[in-house]
This record gives sequence, structure tokens and C-alpha cells, in this order.
Amino acid sequence: MRLLSISALILVSSISISLPATAQNAGNNEQICTETDCTKELRKLMRLARAGSGDAAAIVAMSYATGDGLEQNTSQALRYLRQGVRQRNPMSVYLMSDWLRNGFVIEQDIAEADRLLEQAISLNYAPAQYAKAVTLLQTEDPTQIEQAVVLLEQASEQKLATSMLLLGQLKQHGIGTEKDLVAAAELFKRLVLTGQTQAKPYLAEVSAELAASNEHAELVKDLQQVENIEVIRVTGQQIQMNNMLAGLVKRLNSSGLYDSRSVGSRIRGVSCEQSGSNCASIKPDSSSSSINQVLSGGQ
Repeated sequence: MRLLSISALILVSSISISLPATAQNAGNNEQICTETDCTKELRKLMRLARAGSGDAAAIVAMSYATGDGLEQNTSQALRYLRQGVRQRNPMSVYLMSDWLRNGFVIEQDIAEADRLLEQAISLNYAPAQYAKAVTLLQTEDPTQIEQAVVLLEQASEQKLATSMLLLGQLKQHGIGTEKDLVAAAELFKRLVLTGQTQAKPYLAEVSAELAASNEHAELVKDLQQVENIEVIRVTGQQIQMNNMLAGLVKRLNSSGLYDSRSVGSRIRGVSCEQSGSNCASIKPDSSSSSINQVLSGGQ
């Protein structure tokens, strides 16, 4: 294993990271409610937020902050996001950290942003783990580099694409961890199969290096087949995102955690992913400045 070098910093900078959520650029992000009406779903999410859903509160806050689907209202954005933070909802905590770091909607406060980032990490929130790992990788401290790799592994286990891509590169080159071409290949393969085309060049590099060693013939054959796979997405982005909003509403409703009609049988303010029920949580990428990015992970 070798310490992080200039080449590692180049690797870090090559990862596609969403623009910071600043007041200047938030309006330039692609909005999802321009061609389709999100009002119905967002109103349902507002009701779910009032019933205690931190995930719903985060989405509504971002919609108010950017004017995407709701009339822009920064005071309402802060009100909803603070509600989610009080509930220790991972998405809300992470978004508040991002807003404070970039001075978006709220006055910049780096110390509080760092505190909330650590809280989001303690809540096992993958985008927070990734963001912290990127920061740690830009140091020369071996201990911090090892910690970064651990965080990337944790986020990759949750299938966060940016973490999988960066971890794969580190394993490919033996930076901050032992060189492991097979593990790197597996990460790149999973990304390509899910339509993450930015992983294709790295998969090709690892495949070529494995082929040169003549030790993994079957694996190389499999990787080459994956390289030639073309993933076709036929759903338009606007329709897809609108469906994701509707899907979030459906999941939160079906969890039964935010049904105000129930008496004593449900816990107010416990999010879907905390409940242990069969549900999915949305994981925005390192800096989500629109509900498009919140829903899609910025990918």
C-alpha cells in the first residue's frame, strides 16, 4: 500500500461531483417540475412532512428553496428542513450541512456544517460518508486516508455510485489501500451494468491489466462482455423524476408510520429507513442543489 500522491488527487478531481448548492447556481440546475406538474405529489409530501417524515420534509424544503414545483420561499424551505433535522433524519441533516457550508438559504457556518456532516455520517448516510472521504483523501495523513477508504467502503455497500467509482479507482491503483484489480473490476462492472457509463473506461483498463497477467481468463471474458453491453434507458427524465416523487409518496404512505388516523400504533417522526420495513431511502449525491439531484443522487 502506498500513500496518497498527486495521482490520487487527480483521481479525486476526475469524479463528477454535483455543483455546490449556492444561491447563485441553484436556479441553473435542471428542474423536474417544468414539463410535468409535481404539485399533487409535493402537496402529499407536505402532509407527510407535517406527520413526521424527515425524507418528505427534505424534499419539500428543496422544492421551496429552488422554486421547483413550489413557489420559491426560503423561510418555508428552512422551516421544513429544520423540522427534518430535529428528527435526526439523515437526508435532512446532510442537506442542512450542505446549505450551511455553501451559505445557501441560510448564513454560512462551516463549524456547524462540519458538526452536522459528522452527525449524518453517524446515521450511516452514504452521501455524507462520500463527502467526508473526498476531504480526507486530499490530506497526506495515512490515518485519515485509511479512514477515507473505510467510509467509501461503507457508502459503496449502500450502492452510492460515486463512492463505488472512487473506491474502484483507489483499489485499481493501490492508493490508500492494497492494490486489488479483481475488487476494482467488480465495482466497475456493477456500475456499468446499472448504466453508469463513466465507469466504462476504468473497467476497460482493469480488464486489460488482468488479461496481461493470464491469471483471470474467465473473469476477463466476463468483463469484456460487460464492456460491450449497451444500457438503454427509454423513460424520459422529466417523467422518470415525476414518477420517483410519486413513488416516494407511495413508499412513505405504505410504511404506515405517518398515518395521522392511527392511534398509538405508530411512531411519529421515525423515517422509513429507520423502521426496518421493506422500503427504500433516497440518497442524494455529495451536494444536492435541486430535487432532481436529491431524487437521482446527482448521477
